[in-house]
Amino acid sequence: MAAAVLLRPRTEPAAPTSDPATAPADQAAGEMPARQMAGSLAPLEPPGESTGRTNLLERLLNGDGVRLTPEQISAFLTANHRSAESLLAAFRVSGDRACLREAKERFGSDPRVQFTAVFNSDSPEERGQWLDQLKQTAPDNALPNYLSAFDDLKAGRTERGVQELTAAAGKAGFEDYALDFIQSAEEAYRSAGCSEAEAKMIAGMSLPLPQLAPLKQLSLNMVDLANSYRQAGDSASAQNVLQMAVNLGQQLDANGPGGRFVINNLVGLAIQLNALGAMDPASPYGSSGQTVQDYTDQLTQQKAAIKQLCIPAQGPWLLGGQSLWQDMPPSDVVSFFDRQKLYGEQAALQWYFNKR
Repeated sequence: MAAAVLLRPRTEPAAPTSDPATAPADQAAGEMPARQMAGSLAPLEPPGESTGRTNLLERLLNGDGVRLTPEQISAFLTANHRSAESLLAAFRVSGDRACLREAKERFGSDPRVQFTAVFNSDSPEERGQWLDQLKQTAPDNALPNYLSAFDDLKAGRTERGVQELTAAAGKAGFEDYALDFIQSAEEAYRSAGCSEAEAKMIAGMSLPLPQLAPLKQLSLNMVDLANSYRQAGDSASAQNVLQMAVNLGQQLDANGPGGRFVINNLVGLAIQLNALGAMDPASPYGSSGQTVQDYTDQLTQQKAAIKQLCIPAQGPWLLGGQSLWQDMPPSDVVSFFDRQKLYGEQAALQWYFNKR
């Protein structure tokens, strides 16, 4: 992570062309796989005990979703003493905003609750309040600063947006709480009678990643802001803001919380390539003797390697031209999602690719 830099704010904001806070991630972030289960939602009917593939697992492979009944959700909440984790899981698997309201009222100081509230606020003012609370609760997490910068630039508050970008550049952490959300959702589905493979697949494939669309749009706004600095003769601030955009992309593509999923890796690469495209390709980059063009070529090769491993598609992953899940036994489904949580999705895909 680069050290924090000081930028001189300009009055011309780079307004986004759409509202990525509500746009689908694949639409706003470009060429990315669909993580969410498509199709109609049907009530969950727990299968009987079986070591083979279940009807529910087949439905999931066909892109159908499931929903828990109110009775199943109530039993899950009671068994977990209506904890913050269980309330958020209940909200995510049912869409019942009463569960989120209770989580906010009882556990408003929990960063996972604050993060969820940011993307489910009734007004920009409320969203800003939750972002401010998340910055206080998780002071080393750069993500709320990036999201605030997006909101500020969108609203024309360029100086505040620059301050948030500078604050984010000085933080090494980048946490979206995805593992917590997946684990809690798994527990909710298991409590309703799903098998281990079913619970892991539903929770892993239906995880929303609402931060990706605004972060992608933020990076475009940062390039526009850099162009405005350059036009005003302030080349130093232009270069600084472009480097901060590259840093943002690196955090999404890193081997850590921000880069756990391939969709994050692809967005991170797109952000970096877009920022690098606004730099002089022949100029030095970093301390290793690389040029901007050298680093661009390196990222382009990295993107090609991801696409060689797996093909983003509308629906389940395609691996070597076939559905990833086509012949995967339940035991391997469990192993795949366990590996995804431990090592990241690319590593899990490579594991299964080698196995096949």
